[in-house]
Amino acid sequence: MITPQQRDHFDKFGYVVVGPLIDGAQVMALRNAFAERVAVWAQQVGTSVNEYLEVVSQWTNVWEDNPVFRAQLHHRRAAGIAAELLECDRVRVFHDHLIVKPPHGGSTIPWHRDLPNWPIREPRAVSCWLSMDEASADSGALRFMPGTYREPITPSIDFLNESKEWGARESEAVVVQVQPGHALFHHCLGWHMSPPNNSATWRRAYITIYLDATCTFDPTRSSWHPMTSRVSVAPGEVFNDDVFPILGGRKSAT
Repeated sequence: MITPQQRDHFDKFGYVVVGPLIDGAQVMALRNAFAERVAVWAQQVGTSVNEYLEVVSQWTNVWEDNPVFRAQLHHRRAAGIAAELLECDRVRVFHDHLIVKPPHGGSTIPWHRDLPNWPIREPRAVSCWLSMDEASADSGALRFMPGTYREPITPSIDFLNESKEWGARESEAVVVQVQPGHALFHHCLGWHMSPPNNSATWRRAYITIYLDATCTFDPTRSSWHPMTSRVSVAPGEVFNDDVFPILGGRKSAT
């Protein structure tokens, strides 16, 4: 699924770029699916697409009512890579995530780690950040603090009222640029952030969050997360397959 060099990079830094994961035609299909969906969403709230995108830039569970995103969510190679990085047999989806920064738009997403915001007990999850456009330094590519996924778990960050200060370590931050159709896999405990899009091009990404299929539900970690209400198992049990389906693994990937 990945080369030994890519495996070593992930183990050392907590992230790795793999690609191309999908071809140009598949990238265009995702872009078109986004355009169709955003037109519907804007119409539902009675506003124009441009005005809508000035306010809304993130959507979850888009796979549930869109065949193009559903097909991408079930991408067998992506699931196989996630399972290989997590060193598990099978992975399940926590949720998908469509994040868009329009030209000369989007806000700063501050430094944060993902797991403290999720109702998941074990730190055994990776995100597949699939770029639908060129994610460059100017357009708001993610910045990572390498190796921080190995540091102890910390509380969640209040995005509106808190910020992480790195001091002298700030210079260690790495801009991870991603080409269209390529995917950035990153560990759930790696510190990362993204600035606004200062370019004249889009920065669209489709993210699938993969869990080791044996991960268990922990509502005490993040009771407010919108997916918490869709869990039908008791704390400490593995997630219910109807909402969090098994997507594949190392043995089923092609």
